[in-house]
Amino acid sequence: MTMRIGLAACGLAGAAAVVLAACGGSAGSPTSIAGSPSATATARTAGQLVTQMKSAVRAASSMELAGELPNGGHPVSLDLGVHRSGELAGTITQDGVPLRLIGAGGRYYVKATPAFLRELHSPAAVCTVMCGKYVELTSAQGRELASGLSMPSLTRSLLAGLPTFSKQGSTTIAGQPVITLRGADGSTLYVAATGRPYPVRVVAPPGHHESVRFSRWDNVAAPAAPRGDQVINLSQLKAGSS
Repeated sequence: MTMRIGLAACGLAGAAAVVLAACGGSAGSPTSIAGSPSATATARTAGQLVTQMKSAVRAASSMELAGELPNGGHPVSLDLGVHRSGELAGTITQDGVPLRLIGAGGRYYVKATPAFLRELHSPAAVCTVMCGKYVELTSAQGRELASGLSMPSLTRSLLAGLPTFSKQGSTTIAGQPVITLRGADGSTLYVAATGRPYPVRVVAPPGHHESVRFSRWDNVAAPAAPRGDQVINLSQLKAGSS
């Protein structure tokens, strides 16, 4: 089975829905090896590494993920920090339009920008009221966003339905030593060779042009909610569009 990373649809500001159904994208090639993995990691079989990787992912409290995602001709890039508690912060960009998201204290916010409001075909007057502010999502929209961007959702493909892997040596990614595992379906999984065997990058089989990079496992700072004067409500939005 091909490994896939997906993002759910997000209802935004009660005015439109932005669908980000993503599964991978090019994130560059690993560099040549510039460090040595631990002897313990080298001695593990591919099956042992995958089993230990799964345990590390299940136990992790936070992570960052980033990638360039093809998404059916509508390129998506993402750079997100997420917590198992549901908190998150980062940016998703589709067709060059950035969408800044914050989830903190059980509430979820989207930052309004001129480019984003143009994508929603909003009247120019709306930007006067909204641009530079955050819109707090409704409870239902927040739950949908939190579900699609939760750690269980974003790591599901790392825990179930994996192909059989074989070891293909070692390399480094951004200076981090990794063990290269090649899937029977042609996918590639790079696992940290030192410390806990967290996944560092997942690359789909040739022809799919899909890749997602993982970092900062258990080391993502909790996001802060926007200040009250940075948040706008929907009644203000309606006033700006009238």
